[in-house]
Amino acid sequence: MTDISDWLAEFADEQRRPEEVARWAASTADAILADGEIDLADLRPLLLKAVEEHWYAFLDRITLPDAEFELVPTAHAIALEAARRHLGLPLLLKVYQRAQEASWDFAVQVVRQAPSDLDHEALLVWFWTKATAWFGCSVEQSVLIHQTETNRIRQRGDARRFEVVSEALDTRSVSPTELSAALDGHPINIPGHVALVAHALTADSIEQLEPALTAVSRRAGGHTRSVLVRPGGREMWAWLALSEQPDTVTDIAIDPSAVRVTMGIGGSGLDGFVAAHLDAQAAQRVAQAPGRQDPVTAYDDVAALVLIAHDPAAAERFARTTLRGLAEPPHDRLRETVREVLTSAETADRLAERLGIHKNTIRYRVAQAERLLGRPLRERAGDLLLALDYHDAFLTKPTVNTHSFL
Repeated sequence: MTDISDWLAEFADEQRRPEEVARWAASTADAILADGEIDLADLRPLLLKAVEEHWYAFLDRITLPDAEFELVPTAHAIALEAARRHLGLPLLLKVYQRAQEASWDFAVQVVRQAPSDLDHEALLVWFWTKATAWFGCSVEQSVLIHQTETNRIRQRGDARRFEVVSEALDTRSVSPTELSAALDGHPINIPGHVALVAHALTADSIEQLEPALTAVSRRAGGHTRSVLVRPGGREMWAWLALSEQPDTVTDIAIDPSAVRVTMGIGGSGLDGFVAAHLDAQAAQRVAQAPGRQDPVTAYDDVAALVLIAHDPAAAERFARTTLRGLAEPPHDRLRETVREVLTSAETADRLAERLGIHKNTIRYRVAQAERLLGRPLRERAGDLLLALDYHDAFLTKPTVNTHSFL
């Protein structure tokens, strides 16, 4: 009769194979997110990593049964993220419940396929006992992490602040006085509002959100007063109290591969507070476009792009129809020259001098572009520039440009 300990050791070695771990992680993550009830779909890569780490650690316990339990790092990160998104413990517990159900189904399947001379009942009891203890310890520590972080957030007033700001943004049913109080006295009845939205492109760059907003705030208005709101996830919001239009933000020390900041400007009072944020939020659609590498984007600079980007299919048809042959990949230089010609008030000689090329080269490129367009360059020039903007932002491959600016 096969010894259970020997079989488990062989089982652990087999299951440690990377392809087996990846398969198990994917099926478990799918089970957790199956019906959309658990609102963590954007964290699927994090869930996959957590399942992998749990599985490797559990397999280690087979060969090292007396090892002390320690919550895997990514599970710790998920508990923190749930708290920061203001997601309650029931959701976190449901994640573990579904993972445990998937694990039990897997264990039953494994026992059924085990050698016939193995004590199947004893093996099933072993899996049940070990898995139950593992999940129990994981839940206990995750709950503690979640509660600690939730208490920390509440102590800082983030939850209340987010609640009041969300109500103001969604329904405008909050009075300026109540909103100002929730924002530690931030003035609402001022002539104009400036709102910022910072988005972390990766989970690892979330910690860079606040420094990025602080840097933009200082560059836009010196030492002006600002207020931060933490909605959770990969975003952070800010409002600035400025007496005049903000300064242009250039050469700012933000890594665009980590964080993108957008700016919106609104009018006076509560309506202006809301409008500024909505514009900053809408500008993120363009700021995160594949072809852009700007760390800071102002809504006013990309308003037309934001509007047409709401219908990507129609916008792409517009861009390709307007650009015609000029949209093809080999014509990057031609498109750059067309943009320079249409946006510059300089003479051909001055433009050529600034670009470091001969004026005949500009004329040749313009002639090429007009041949590809099938019309004169300045015919429908506004549409052409908008199509170029959309093409560069959404239809070109990303390029690294650490010197982008607003």
